[in-house]
Amino acid sequence: MSSTFEKSVKGGTKIKLAAPKAKYVEHILVATHAGEAGVAEVFRALQNRLRDSTWTIVFKALIIVHLMIREGEPNVTLKFLAESPSKLAISNFSEVQAQGTNIRHYYSYVLTRAKAFRDTKIDWVREGQGRLKKQTVDKGLLRETEAVQLQINALLKCDLLSNDPENEITLTAFRLLTMDLLILFGIMNEGTINVLGEALEQDS
Repeated sequence: MSSTFEKSVKGGTKIKLAAPKAKYVEHILVATHAGEAGVAEVFRALQNRLRDSTWTIVFKALIIVHLMIREGEPNVTLKFLAESPSKLAISNFSEVQAQGTNIRHYYSYVLTRAKAFRDTKIDWVREGQGRLKKQTVDKGLLRETEAVQLQINALLKCDLLSNDPENEITLTAFRLLTMDLLILFGIMNEGTINVLGEALEQDS
């Protein structure tokens, strides 16, 4: 099983300046349906790619992780990263390197997603809509609202299209991040309205 996923990981993270091909991504997503064992196999193959010194390879590896979280079996990849965040470790990219800032911010956002799952047991992008609307302070409204806010803060630092020339790789990541942001903003609005409502109730 590992060798077949390794081939897809290498194919999906080729050095060329293009987004990961769908045929490789789709095969990698199959691994998430095998649970933690399947995800672990993919990350064994991804680790060398994440620690590569070539920005296109590392960026595409992060996109694949993001797609595993967004489109794979729910919670499996986030749970794996929440328990083993070091598996996402990337090579040290500096601000002066091509796409260095973008890679570090994108990495930080994905890691923040995993930390939020660790702390709340919820994938907020896929499962959070409507939750904060009916949550109470006693059951964690403030803590959960903060978890959403931290994810938004990390995501907004991913200013992918202003620091470096845009290309297929950054545009693909930008599209995924924008879809996440729209959902997280909606959830944050629900949480903020609920927090204000709770505060007004206590004052009256």
